[in-house]
Amino acid sequence: MRTYWLAATRRPNSYVEPCKTLFFLLVGYFFLAGTPLVAQRISEKEVGLQEKFIDASREYLLGNYQKAIPIYEDILRDMPTNDAAAYELSRIFNNLNDGEKALRYIRQAIDAAPDNSWYRRFLADLYQKQNKNREAAGVFEELAKRAPDNEEYYYRWAYFLVKTNDINAALKVYDAFEKRIGINEEIIRRKHSLYVGTGNNKKAAAELERLIAAYPGSLEYRHLLAGFYEQIGESQLARTVYKDILTIDPDDPKAIMALAGKSGRQTDDVNFLRSLQPIFARAEIEIDPKIVQIMPLINKVAETGDPALAAELLELTQLLETVHPQEAKPYAASADVLYYSGNPAKALEKYQRTLELDETVFLVWEQVLRICLENRDYKSVVRYADQALDLFPNKAFLHYMYGLGSARLQQEKKAIGAFEQAIMMAGDDGRLLFEVQLQKGIAHNNLKQYPAANAAFEAALALNGKAHTALNAYSYALATRGEDLDRARAMAKQANDLAPNRADYQMTYGWVLYKMKDYAGAKSWLSNALANGGDDDPLLLEHYGDLLFQTNDVDGALQYWNKAQEKGSTSEWLEKKITERRLYE
Repeated sequence: MRTYWLAATRRPNSYVEPCKTLFFLLVGYFFLAGTPLVAQRISEKEVGLQEKFIDASREYLLGNYQKAIPIYEDILRDMPTNDAAAYELSRIFNNLNDGEKALRYIRQAIDAAPDNSWYRRFLADLYQKQNKNREAAGVFEELAKRAPDNEEYYYRWAYFLVKTNDINAALKVYDAFEKRIGINEEIIRRKHSLYVGTGNNKKAAAELERLIAAYPGSLEYRHLLAGFYEQIGESQLARTVYKDILTIDPDDPKAIMALAGKSGRQTDDVNFLRSLQPIFARAEIEIDPKIVQIMPLINKVAETGDPALAAELLELTQLLETVHPQEAKPYAASADVLYYSGNPAKALEKYQRTLELDETVFLVWEQVLRICLENRDYKSVVRYADQALDLFPNKAFLHYMYGLGSARLQQEKKAIGAFEQAIMMAGDDGRLLFEVQLQKGIAHNNLKQYPAANAAFEAALALNGKAHTALNAYSYALATRGEDLDRARAMAKQANDLAPNRADYQMTYGWVLYKMKDYAGAKSWLSNALANGGDDDPLLLEHYGDLLFQTNDVDGALQYWNKAQEKGSTSEWLEKKITERRLYE
């Protein structure tokens, strides 16, 4: 191969620009291109062409394609067999996205230098770019004929045939190459994938069986076959292969785990889990295949909350904690079972232990934060979110949780900053963006930053116009301010229609009517809210007291204000209402 091509085209599948250091090599190359090697003297014409070639290459390097093109074309007029000039023109027109001319000139280069494989590869690249996969396959077919031991040519030939959906032809290419080099793992894997893609599971399995026959001592290929049988639902065939594996290696952990329990798992889940205990107690069997066995049943507990199944799972996960004390996964599995079976306090302890052993699993942090939020432990929400952000600074969810915890602690300014960070990082996660905008609106409203609050509420509704949480929150904010009460009433009604019998939504509707001085309607809705489980809500109790005061029942108002205080109200006016037996708003 010529020196220039060694330097300029060493990456066969890319469009490589020539390097500036090649100018001196170009001179020598130019004379070799299309010129007999026996030439001893250089004519004046050839010297002129040499200078043109260097001028054209200079312009090419500078990106001045429109100046380089006529120079290269002039060279080809004087020397049509100059493959180098034709190749450079092809590359220029490819860069200019003129596929027709790029193809024309690379074909001219190939005609002038038919043995140059890089020209043909570049032709295939051009075909690929233009989605001419059949033609690209033909190029590599020709290359394979010229260099029948080059495996890359066969793989690319078959690849383009697959792109044309000619699977049978691609398989024949692999068969032809296999005849030349003998059995080959890569070829068999590719043929296996093609048979799987066409739904021919019998032939797909036969290819893996050929690998096993060629390498009978390799357990890897047997595991591939067993895994394939499991994938297509042939559990009995998979078990047969796993049994064969155990005859070779009785301690193979994956085979042991796969054969755990009765054949085909013809037993109930509880008995199946009990059958796993002797295997789970073996420390030499790695943790991962054990976890794989029980994950489907952990998911089942998550869906059903089945207490009997949860109890059996806990026995196994706690056994794993003992057998693998420095592994985080058993504690995480125990935590999942506890959480989904209704024991979040114990689950939190297990999740915390998981983080002590491995703090790099984001889902564990997420679960810890959710449990703390459910427990209304807002200080822990802020603390854990802050710790997790050191590890995952770009996770929008963590910024959201930090803001939510801060907001619940009445640190709205800090919360709003976190919410804004979450919005920047949420990308196209519409669900999270909705929640962030909603909470941001509430925080701005609490700070009496009403235009910003309205903008955030509107942004939340733009993401989900039928979200009852946003409708209720926006309605309550407007009612509390005494603004746009007609819209507040419409949103409160819509929220109650979407999610009926919720005490907090009934309270909002009653509060809107109260602000509209419809005291009879307000009493009806607030009474329903109290009867519907809202009698523990200090805000509802205070609002009901306000209503009673407005209807001249001062003693009744005082009774409900005192109840609100007993339930932990943080209202700024409540103490004064009680002391002075007067209404302050």
